[in-house]
Amino acid sequence: MNSSRRSFLRRSAGALALAPVVPVGRLAWLGGRDGAGAEHTTGPEAEAALRPPGLTTPQEAWVARARAEIPASTGSLYFQTGGIGPSPEAVIDHVRERLAFQNESPAEPRIATDMGRIEPDLRAQLGRVFGAEADEVALTHSTSEGISIVAWSLNWMPGDEVVISNTEHPANVIPWYVLRDRFGIVIREIDLSTGTGLLDEVRRQLSDRTRMVSISHVSRNNGRTLRTDESAELGALLRSRGVRYHLDGAQGPGCVPTDFRALGCDCYSTCGHKWLLGPKGTGALFVRREVLDEVRLSWAGSHSHATMDYEGAYTLLPSASRYEFGTRALADFAGFARAVEWMEDIGLARVEERIQSLVDHAIEAADGADGLGVSSPRTRPDRSGVFVLELPEGCDATQLYNDLREGDGILASPVRQPRDFRLSIHFFNTRDEIDAAIEAIAARCR
Repeated sequence: MNSSRRSFLRRSAGALALAPVVPVGRLAWLGGRDGAGAEHTTGPEAEAALRPPGLTTPQEAWVARARAEIPASTGSLYFQTGGIGPSPEAVIDHVRERLAFQNESPAEPRIATDMGRIEPDLRAQLGRVFGAEADEVALTHSTSEGISIVAWSLNWMPGDEVVISNTEHPANVIPWYVLRDRFGIVIREIDLSTGTGLLDEVRRQLSDRTRMVSISHVSRNNGRTLRTDESAELGALLRSRGVRYHLDGAQGPGCVPTDFRALGCDCYSTCGHKWLLGPKGTGALFVRREVLDEVRLSWAGSHSHATMDYEGAYTLLPSASRYEFGTRALADFAGFARAVEWMEDIGLARVEERIQSLVDHAIEAADGADGLGVSSPRTRPDRSGVFVLELPEGCDATQLYNDLREGDGILASPVRQPRDFRLSIHFFNTRDEIDAAIEAIAARCR
């Protein structure tokens, strides 16, 4: 790591280590409210105590406290949340505690009953926070799992069509390749580059053979966010034609406002390990109650059913939990619940607003850097914390990724287009970190 970047990291991490650390779920956030509802203020003295020396911009107290609870946020310049988010210590501690508790005697009724409350409580929590009913939520292990549940829910016939976009993650591409090769379906692609019209693009691809539209709520490749009203209009159009509408929401919750019902989709797949900062191997699939019986099962097992006998009779659970089966990693789901609670304690609206403020700064910094452009949308609500730079001709994004990681301690990511380079900007990032990253990118691309 070069000397300037090492110095930056020492200043950031060292100063934040001095900040008093209280578990988020039990603290009164400076600038927020305590458990009794009392308002707290952030005066100059309190702000100065939590401001890393040597940095050019003030560090808001609540951000400093949060950073002190996320080890990865001060160990490097962490712009990889769009790939895998760093969990707060409170989340990992809760997983560890639940695992230890379960292992005291997993089959003992008192312990089994206590652990058995984790999943229904988490379904209700996710529904409340993200605009669904508890019986519309299935707990999965990843966004990819949710996508595959939906992709395999139709009885596909040769010539049936699915519409995806040119900005999808492999998780929303590979399943369709497999279905194409297995059943002869046709994949149609719309252009969701910055500035194109969602409805116009979809209408151009719809036909009598279209069975499903599966696109990203927030693109991991260019950061474009589907406007909620625009998505709802598309949902109404597709329902009128009997076409299933699925959104890949891996980059949604915790990054942009997310309301399942308001988005108008039939199904929404997401995960816990990105912007919600939860444990790896956790996710959720939201399915509108009205289409539950039409989103057919392709995988089932013990716990998918409400009743069964050994003569061939069975009934499925009357909720989205029918998509779950088998022995589950309950402690991980407990950690997922703790992560959402941790984010709620800070305030999701506050998190989303800070992300947008940091993206404003990133756009300004990129515009002032020699040779760099901006590939992601510049204006709300089309943009997100997935901030994508356009590199100058001849600057290889993969080589840049390796150089930044090995030489500068900066974790970022190449994406689909060869000259695009992604900084996933979460609330715990700082303006100084953004400046340092963009400065390093510009210097290495000269």
